[in-house]
Amino acid sequence: MEATEEELIYLKELVNLRTKQRVPIPIKEQGYISPTMVIDNFLYHGDLNHARNKKLLKELDIRHIINICDYELEKDILDQFNVLWIDADDDISTNINQYFQKTNQFLQSCKEKDEKVLVHCQMGISRSSSIVLAYLMKYHHDSLSQAYDYLIERRRYAAPNAGFFLQLIRYEKTLKKMKEIVDNEQNSVVSSNVTDKLVVDNNISLDK
Repeated sequence: MEATEEELIYLKELVNLRTKQRVPIPIKEQGYISPTMVIDNFLYHGDLNHARNKKLLKELDIRHIINICDYELEKDILDQFNVLWIDADDDISTNINQYFQKTNQFLQSCKEKDEKVLVHCQMGISRSSSIVLAYLMKYHHDSLSQAYDYLIERRRYAAPNAGFFLQLIRYEKTLKKMKEIVDNEQNSVVSSNVTDKLVVDNNISLDK
């Protein structure tokens, strides 16, 4: 996938959100010991260790899990929780967009049942962040930049890889065409003076 200049500018703006000065998060809420609560009493974002910790899951009253990594959860977890497993690599060439409809529907079903769900990958950084962002855009009608700013405010190391970000940018465009995202903000990326080109391949770089 080759990004357009406009997409590259937007991608750089998204990456810059990580360096935005923010109020420090208390250690207990940083997502290491327990998963990050992204939406109160509903959506948690974590890593593989969280998903394997049956005691922790029960303490948080989590009943559903989206596992988007190449490790299948243990049988006792599969027997006691409703698990959607997507075997996907954290690679810029992985087509993660193909899973958004399925994961969005799974998450919204949990929401409608008023039941808690954990979204995780191996480290809770790239793949799972992409799934959470797709949901926030689809059902909270946020732009990608709004959704990512919101997510980073709660989970500082949420960071989809560049290939996933590019797919999220294009997913946002699709949702806007469908009027599922209200474009009520002037996107500053349009006036940025960046002329770099990004080729999303195995040698990807955000620099010239």
